[in-house]
Amino acid sequence: MTEFSSEHTYKLLVEGITDYAIYMLRPDGTVANWNAGAQRAKGYLEHEIVGRNFAMFYSDDDRLAGLPGKNLAIALREGKFEAEGWRYRKDGSRFWAHVVIDRIFKENGELLGFAKITRDRTEQMESRERINYLARHDALTGLPNRAQFLERLDAAIAGLDHGQQEIAVISIDLDRFKEINDTFGHVVGDQVLCELSERMKGLADENEVVARFGGDEFVALKVFRQERALADFITRLYRALTSVLRLSDTDMAPGASLGVAMFPGDAEDRAQLLNNADLAMYRAKKSMGEKICFYEANMDEASRARRTMARDLWQALEQGQFFLNYQIQRSVSHDEITGYEVLLRWKHPQHGLISPAVFIPIAEECGAIGAIGDWVLERACREAAQWDLQPRIAVNLSAVQLSSLALVEKVRAVLASSGLPATRLELEVTETAIISDRDRALHILQQLKAMGVTIAMDDFGSGYSSLETLRSFPFDKIKLDRSFISELESSLQAKAFVRAILALGHSLNVAVLAEGVETEQQRAILEQEGCHEGQGFLFGRPATLQSLAEQQVIGLPDFVERRA
Repeated sequence: MTEFSSEHTYKLLVEGITDYAIYMLRPDGTVANWNAGAQRAKGYLEHEIVGRNFAMFYSDDDRLAGLPGKNLAIALREGKFEAEGWRYRKDGSRFWAHVVIDRIFKENGELLGFAKITRDRTEQMESRERINYLARHDALTGLPNRAQFLERLDAAIAGLDHGQQEIAVISIDLDRFKEINDTFGHVVGDQVLCELSERMKGLADENEVVARFGGDEFVALKVFRQERALADFITRLYRALTSVLRLSDTDMAPGASLGVAMFPGDAEDRAQLLNNADLAMYRAKKSMGEKICFYEANMDEASRARRTMARDLWQALEQGQFFLNYQIQRSVSHDEITGYEVLLRWKHPQHGLISPAVFIPIAEECGAIGAIGDWVLERACREAAQWDLQPRIAVNLSAVQLSSLALVEKVRAVLASSGLPATRLELEVTETAIISDRDRALHILQQLKAMGVTIAMDDFGSGYSSLETLRSFPFDKIKLDRSFISELESSLQAKAFVRAILALGHSLNVAVLAEGVETEQQRAILEQEGCHEGQGFLFGRPATLQSLAEQQVIGLPDFVERRA
């Protein structure tokens, strides 16, 4: 009676389990019984399945391969079979199953059959697959991520048919993507990334991979035998990246810069290949016309030279290698000195004088421009405060300085410590320095102007200039770019442009200074057209403070002259 109660209790327990499918198989694989968990997992009632072979839970391919019988043979031989795989329900749907099959013997050693336990692991499998997918794909766009791209690049390099095949890596950077985010918001920015990613994903053929490394940075690779195949791939990429996007809120024409490097011709390993593709892309990004650039060996040499100069710039600041020159600004109609532009100079201990046109862009790239700009402001204000005469000094502001809210307090502190009146300081800005964060820049300029500092727009007419910027902020001065003055004597178009800008300045009550005045005829034309001020070799070349004092152009106390 006790034994019967135990068996009865066990039977009720097994039959009542709903999370697991538990049932017995006869030696030939037919189902001998069926519990509630099996009915829940597979959809069959007990009378529908008992007596039928368990092979019906497998796919057609698995049955053709004899998998059900092989699994029972393993369980019989080894005592247990355990695996995961797809199994099928009564309605034809499938689920991912964890299966255990144990052999069962009678007391006399005869095979009774098999105990089979099945559990639905679909949810766990999908979660695992999702985790694995995210580990190898970009979450926003679904493109391969850096990890997967590097795996596939390594595989391509390892499997390359040398002498017959090459690998091209294409570094891709979207043009003006920050402007898209700033203008339309990050939601639209994400739409742009997703749409362009879908285009590139759709065009990739065999032996072509496109991945996203992050932000607006993409990279592609192609294994190819003939150059025309590579040219075709690059053309497809570029069209996908530049064709008009029609989004829900707006239409826009995207753009991109592409840099191409080849293995093994341009690099010996993966790291060098990626680096060289980046170098080519940066060259394309800086070019006004060439948006697809192939790596050349001299790019790497130029890159090393730039890195060396970036290191030397920080040392120059620490070791006092920088000094200032001043260039006279005069009234066009008479000899009155109206001010001096402060010009930064660098005397390198090995290379001598280095042009600002060379080192300023590198200082901007490596982050030294902020500290250098602060040094120029402090030094110029301290020196100008000691002059006997009271001319204005004009100091250039970099985009980095103009983007920092700390600039206002920096200028206030420098003026206070040097004793230079705010009215004697003019700060020059270019519109390219403003447009990166227009609202912030104009807010900062308003605060500087409220101190009494003069604000001038530099290089007006070169590159990007707009009347909207002049309208948005009341500049005190416009500096007319030297490119128009150099053609003033020979070009009617240049003369007409100068006349128009001077008329604009008069109507806005903004002074206009012409840069690059080198001949008497240029000065005469400017005077005739009503220009206020000029700057250039005709009026005086850039010179050190000591040189200006010796020319008696500027008066300095004796101790300043001796120090200089």
